[in-house]
Amino acid sequence: MIEIRQSQATGRNRLIREDSRPKGRNAQWLRANSTVGSVILIGGAGLVDFRVRVAQGHLRHDLLPSFWSTVGISTGRGLMTVPLWSPRDPSSVPATNAIHDVRFAEFDDPERYPNLAAIQFVDKSETIASRARRIAQQRSAIDLPSMLLVWLGFVWGAGNRQNPLLQNVGLPASVFVQTAFAVSGIELCPGLASASSCPEAIWQSALWWHDYYEKTAAVSSSDKTPAKPAARGAGPRSIVPTGAYVLRQKAAAVTYESKPR
Repeated sequence: MIEIRQSQATGRNRLIREDSRPKGRNAQWLRANSTVGSVILIGGAGLVDFRVRVAQGHLRHDLLPSFWSTVGISTGRGLMTVPLWSPRDPSSVPATNAIHDVRFAEFDDPERYPNLAAIQFVDKSETIASRARRIAQQRSAIDLPSMLLVWLGFVWGAGNRQNPLLQNVGLPASVFVQTAFAVSGIELCPGLASASSCPEAIWQSALWWHDYYEKTAAVSSSDKTPAKPAARGAGPRSIVPTGAYVLRQKAAAVTYESKPR
């Protein structure tokens, strides 16, 4: 089992609201509900998505599959992420630390990507996006391609690969997002006691660790003494997570099959 901590909250975060009647297709919804630096969660209905969603069930008390299969940081027009699908140019992986910009338009199909979420964790989210860019040049600090290979072996059923989360190998996209926040001093997943970072861990943090974020936000706000003034261009501060989500497929299933071109 994955080592996780239980939140002491008695109810879900009410600032994370469900949009039960989303307007337009996915790209329109994502642009309308996110800003630069927002955390974007997406749950797909393809085979790879299904494998990832089921793998994350170990972070849920009911062991049911997660709603989510990928995560990234919004750029306004798309998201920075580490995709498990093949990049257009595999030669770009070493130079970018496997991080790619993916347009919202590529997630536009509600049948292929039924679940969406856009969540704000900090007050200056554009700073998160800026610092996330630097991780592409910091492979010595975090080797995302190595994690990518482990996960590709698992989702493709290659060899005897087991669930990487149980081996403390986080989903590369989630590790990337969590690291982008960590370099700004923001703990994105306070409930996760291991290195098994994944979209479900971020989702559970937004829903159930709002008391923690509220306390850290209060500490940050009160830390403005004359002896320690806020630096010019100071980094982002934690806020109680706020955002919206769409759930069209709560039970993970492969309802979208990729067709050879």
